[in-house]
Amino acid sequence: MDNLHILLALTTIFAGALAGGRLAAMLHVPRVTGYLLTGLLFGPSCAHLLGFTPLISSAAITELRPLSQLALALIMMNVGGQFQLEQLRRWRGRIFALSAVESGTTFVLVAGGCALTNLVWLHQAIAPFSVGATSLLMGLLTGIIAIATAPAATMMVIREYSAEGTTTATLLALVGLNNIISVVLFLLVQHFLFNSGGSLLWGLGGPLFVGGGIAFLVAIWSQRLDLGSEFKCLVLGALFAITVMCQLSAVNVLLTHLVFGIILANSSPRWHKIYAAIKQVDYPLYVLFFVIAGASLHLETLAHIGSLGVVYVLMRCAGKWYGARWGARLAHFSRREQRYLGQALMAQAGVAIGLAATCAQMWPVGGKLLETVILGAVVVFELFGPVAVRNALVASGEVPILSLLRKRAPQGAVEGLHDVVSHFRAALGIPHGHRIKDAGDILVEHIMRKNVETIRNDTPFNELLRFIAHSRYDRFPVVDKNGAFVGIIDYTEIRNLLFEPALANLIVAGDLLIANPQTLAPRQSLREAMETLNRHRHISYFPVVDPARPEQLLGVISQNDLLSTFQSFDNNS
Repeated sequence: MDNLHILLALTTIFAGALAGGRLAAMLHVPRVTGYLLTGLLFGPSCAHLLGFTPLISSAAITELRPLSQLALALIMMNVGGQFQLEQLRRWRGRIFALSAVESGTTFVLVAGGCALTNLVWLHQAIAPFSVGATSLLMGLLTGIIAIATAPAATMMVIREYSAEGTTTATLLALVGLNNIISVVLFLLVQHFLFNSGGSLLWGLGGPLFVGGGIAFLVAIWSQRLDLGSEFKCLVLGALFAITVMCQLSAVNVLLTHLVFGIILANSSPRWHKIYAAIKQVDYPLYVLFFVIAGASLHLETLAHIGSLGVVYVLMRCAGKWYGARWGARLAHFSRREQRYLGQALMAQAGVAIGLAATCAQMWPVGGKLLETVILGAVVVFELFGPVAVRNALVASGEVPILSLLRKRAPQGAVEGLHDVVSHFRAALGIPHGHRIKDAGDILVEHIMRKNVETIRNDTPFNELLRFIAHSRYDRFPVVDKNGAFVGIIDYTEIRNLLFEPALANLIVAGDLLIANPQTLAPRQSLREAMETLNRHRHISYFPVVDPARPEQLLGVISQNDLLSTFQSFDNNS
């Protein structure tokens, strides 16, 4: 069979990913790491080193690349979809200051470190450049590539652990900005230093023209659709069309997909329906993408990266870590963002690989050396990067504990066999008893979100309205200057109030709060929480406080958190 290698590769990809993801969960690391290791184990690189025939061959990787590219296009679109203009207005430019400091620090450290390594240690001069010019050019290119962050691995970890909150939103925005900055700077260097034949204006404006134009067409067309299947067909067709147009017009495809997501999310009234429809079918594509990414890693490059590669890895880690910390502090982000954003920016893959490949084309000798360095570094960053993202999000308090507990298998092999036999008996009409699994015994603290956006009680009324306008919730915890929980502001209670302009300037958040609001305790069961929910159906989410210390806000839990927990357990019972 001519396509036997494809069928063998697909079997290995999905069966291996299932086992690799489960093993990763048992080891308390992200499933994406298990997918990468599955590809690495059964791909050409590991097979060559261990002397066996790869189950995922190089030919299969090449022929499956269009599906892998589609998965990456979906991820870039989703990252672009996080650039909601209302969210950017809420940050008031702070996100751009944070990104500038973080990207600048990474560039300076990597560029300086790699340039000095060649100038002082390696002494490589690549014609027609001198040692000094070669060092500067190496530093410039590695510094630009180091800025790029892997959107795929970051998005997958966020999705796997149901992370949500200010740190997660800031992280996604930074990932998008990092890749925009990296690609734009690279295009500038390519044009001015290597005299590329293409138009700089088209190189920079092409993604906006192609991605933005198709996004507007999709936004208009989506207004005529209602079914989720139609949204899926529309978006997948658009992504393939963008890929074709980018190849024909020599436009950066990843940047174009990112722009497509940004424009579509801000122009289409049905963006949330589009996103929900795509989310129903995208996960198998993501699994395929990461297994193929693992199979495409070249372990042998680790032996060739040398001192330049070691400096690149160390300086990039330092740049991301300290740059994000300094940038978050300068832009007045919270302590959580200052502590954990840098750690969450470590992953690097697709964009860096693409830029490195372009380096090899436009600067055959020096670029090939840099490509080897970047590919070796990508092996390192892809393997520990997702773990760093997971640890940062967990430490920031934006991952519910239940999301971590669910990484274990829901039942053992013997129990699973018993349930299969019991279900088959029921299908045959043979009576049998059944065991009821009840989510009501789970505790509130296991699914609450710890990283809570709060409002100071001295916040002016107009600033409070801006905060409310850019939030997804309608209830907002209020704290005093010492961080003590003092009450709740309920938007449904104040939205119909009209204030004289003169009075509005005198009103602060403390004047509008509801003291002693309905709360939940962390050790309450979900059964008790549901009873409270039934008594207060108008409340969208509840603050969680310790009854012994009611001034300490521990977290929040929403109706959706409660209902989705019960629903997921019902589906597994």
